[in-house]
Amino acid sequence: MTGQEFRVLILPLQDAMYRVAFLLLRQEDDAADIVQDTILRLWQRHDEISESQNHKAYCLTAVRNGALSLIRSREESVEIPESIPAPDNLQDRLESKESLSLVKKAIESLPANQREVIRLSSYMGCSNEEIAGITGLTPVNVRALLSRGRRRIRELMMNK
Repeated sequence: MTGQEFRVLILPLQDAMYRVAFLLLRQEDDAADIVQDTILRLWQRHDEISESQNHKAYCLTAVRNGALSLIRSREESVEIPESIPAPDNLQDRLESKESLSLVKKAIESLPANQREVIRLSSYMGCSNEEIAGITGLTPVNVRALLSRGRRRIRELMMNK
């Protein structure tokens, strides 16, 4: 891959790479650092990158691996973003906050692979094929993990 092709094909993916890093790390500075390090590593190996491969999946996988390495090195836990808007009245706010807390606990109780595909699907809006490319799973495995994870969350929410 030439330098011009790198600028055209890889650099525009920085926003998507940042979203994946932020989703996993939950800290802006760490996410930006991981993206910058990943772009630098990709540039250092730009001659090895094939023009025919899925560049988005390749870049998102690289940034995901970098973020997971950082998490492992720090032994941090990943939190789900609080993205539910606050209702107008106090009672609704309390119920909403309690529901969000229950959903977070339900997601955190899932196995790591189910947790990751649910986050990529729900928070990143990735398709099953994109999730498969990022995680290295097959699309069939991604669908199964999403289905099992969602079913388990429903079960936990119904029992609360």
